[in-house]
Amino acid sequence: MKIAMFTDSYRPTVDGAVVALEMVSTGLERRGHEILIIAPQMGDKNTYRWPVHYLPSREFKKYPGYRYVVSPSDVMDFVRKQKVDVIHCHGLASMAVLSLAASRALRIPHVLTFHTMANEAVKYHSPLPLPEDLMVRLTWIYLRNLLKRPEVVVVPTSPVREELVQNGARMKACEVVPTGVDCDRFSPERYDKDFVARFGFKGKRVLLHVGRLSLEKRMEVVLKAMAALRQEEPDLRLLVVGKGPAEEHYKSMANSLGLKDRVVFAGFLPDDALPAAYASCEALIIASTFETQGLVVLEALASGTPVIGMRSRAIPEFVKEGKNGCLFDADSCPEAIRRCLSRGDTMMINAVSSAREFSIDACTARLESVYGQAARIHSNQTTKR
Repeated sequence: MKIAMFTDSYRPTVDGAVVALEMVSTGLERRGHEILIIAPQMGDKNTYRWPVHYLPSREFKKYPGYRYVVSPSDVMDFVRKQKVDVIHCHGLASMAVLSLAASRALRIPHVLTFHTMANEAVKYHSPLPLPEDLMVRLTWIYLRNLLKRPEVVVVPTSPVREELVQNGARMKACEVVPTGVDCDRFSPERYDKDFVARFGFKGKRVLLHVGRLSLEKRMEVVLKAMAALRQEEPDLRLLVVGKGPAEEHYKSMANSLGLKDRVVFAGFLPDDALPAAYASCEALIIASTFETQGLVVLEALASGTPVIGMRSRAIPEFVKEGKNGCLFDADSCPEAIRRCLSRGDTMMINAVSSAREFSIDACTARLESVYGQAARIHSNQTTKR
């Protein structure tokens, strides 16, 4: 099967949706499928693991690192000549519209994965100076109109499906398929006793934060918790991996909270260093309420690392209090950190075992079934026409 992956962002931009797309593509390739990626051009046309067909684009100024397509260029001819069997879109913006247009024009089944809670992101990145409640209402109007069109909408967790339905989304089909985690790449065996020392944290207990540095990730909750524990946990440190539009904001906040020597912003780590980061830190911490899945959670668990996560949306689907991590609300992050630090060693085995049911192979098999379902729905619709 040849699958065209449409995406609103791709490398050199790295975010959860990009990582999820690549994990999905890896799993499908292992099972004999051919992958093509169609993305907005981000600068030079680079070569990556899969062929990438770039489209002319412009920068989305409210969210550096993201672009929107200004011309569909030759995308229809490209998809037609490639004899694509399924179109799978990993975005909700310009590429979602373009992929649906290609699907209808070329009569190809269309699957859309809902990675991003756009109704929450819009208040941070809207190009229009509108009241927040109006922006959210308009976003839901757009999402309801969009989500009724693909043959199948894929969501990574059940709470996301419930939220879409509660907000009036009427989909032809909606299936829960998490993005799988590579349990060979992410493993306790990646532990490196010298890893944290490279950041000046030798002999310290280190919490890890991995993700794009944007306001909707709510890293201020983590920084305030670190400040609250400064006296009680003098050897506690925080390693922040990732970059993003709010990086300078969070660096300034860390300094103002007196955390200059306790927090290191490491930027992006090379792909081969990330497994060691997970396996060598005490715990992963994530305060975002924005996550539809949070692949970093599964990567940490597969590495034998407990997760300290916000009790919101997808996180409790994977993190079970006291078993493989600890959950917190906006005002109880310090207490969750304390609980996890005191019990972390006992949670390692549970962390690994809880990740294995979401392996790449297991999740890819579920996605193959979705493609078959999309083909049947598409065939029935074509027959009715």
